[in-house]
Amino acid sequence: MMFEAFLETLGRIFSREQVKGFGKQLYAAGIFVAPEAFAGYLIITGITSILFLTSVLFLFADTNAIFTALLADMIKGFELSAETTSVLTLISIFLFSILAILFCMYFIVGSVMVVRSEARKNAVESVLPDFLTLVGANVRAGMTLDQAMWYAARPEFGVLSIEVRNVIKDVFGGAPFNSALDRLAERFDSKILQRTINLIKQAAATGGEVAKIFEITAADAKETAMLRKDIAATLLMYEIFVVFAACVGAPFLFAVMGRLISEVHNSFQFAPSTFVQSLGGVALSISTPLIGPNDFALFSVAVLFLNALISAFMIGIIRKGTRKEGLKYFPVMLISAYVIYWLISVLLDAFLAGIIMRRVVV
Repeated sequence: MMFEAFLETLGRIFSREQVKGFGKQLYAAGIFVAPEAFAGYLIITGITSILFLTSVLFLFADTNAIFTALLADMIKGFELSAETTSVLTLISIFLFSILAILFCMYFIVGSVMVVRSEARKNAVESVLPDFLTLVGANVRAGMTLDQAMWYAARPEFGVLSIEVRNVIKDVFGGAPFNSALDRLAERFDSKILQRTINLIKQAAATGGEVAKIFEITAADAKETAMLRKDIAATLLMYEIFVVFAACVGAPFLFAVMGRLISEVHNSFQFAPSTFVQSLGGVALSISTPLIGPNDFALFSVAVLFLNALISAFMIGIIRKGTRKEGLKYFPVMLISAYVIYWLISVLLDAFLAGIIMRRVVV
């Protein structure tokens, strides 16, 4: 309890609006903990990772000699020596590592929360029409609205029935019905559920036919689900094209280009430093290209990462109409792209090495 209170105190570093928004994301993802405590836990994790990284960096560096040389250079008028360059490099690596850790934490935590939130939303929207139909039937049978929702929350509705029973328990305990419905809407990041709850609240306040509203809303939800399936089936060819381009086409092209740059880079090593043009007699110098195979390999890895991420967002938009849905496809697409890039690179190296060996033998 004391540690949890400490985490909540630490999490209050963020503003109240930020903590409130963070809490909505947690509840939508099904993580029912205090937002302040979760924020404090992330802060502790980030600080621990940074301290561990700092200890590793300075453990493998001769800090006394480096900082002594840095102080001597400052006295001499900021003339940079090899030791000063080393410490500046170390500081740059440290700062870059901090940014990388913060980015990775934000990306991983955000991705997990988004994936869980989308999974809960899809689970709710898939059973929402049947649930609303059953609630409407219970209302027509003479039950009150809270009783109708309680008895309609059957186990086959999964997470929706669990959340409905939790909020209806509060209503039975004396909580306002509208407030309970608002808490139910906050449990899921679903616009369809939010609109349905708004209709229920308006009908209950104005004395409308609640049962008919439930039936009409259920029919609309079913129609919306069918339209989404039809759209996804129509755009299936686009999905195949995007997946092929991200997981096969781009890795293949980058592997081929990497091997081509490697061959050009090796060829320049055997070229003379200068030569004379045959017609004009002008001396031209030849130097190795600035972009080497290692530089292009790093560029390829970064571009494949961004390409897989953008492609996953496109798949999510095509399938569900939201890019958040694509985050669950991103790890598979990224791993597939890197594996194919590595396989093509290895095959090209083996193939070209065999050709070179045959030429040498001949």
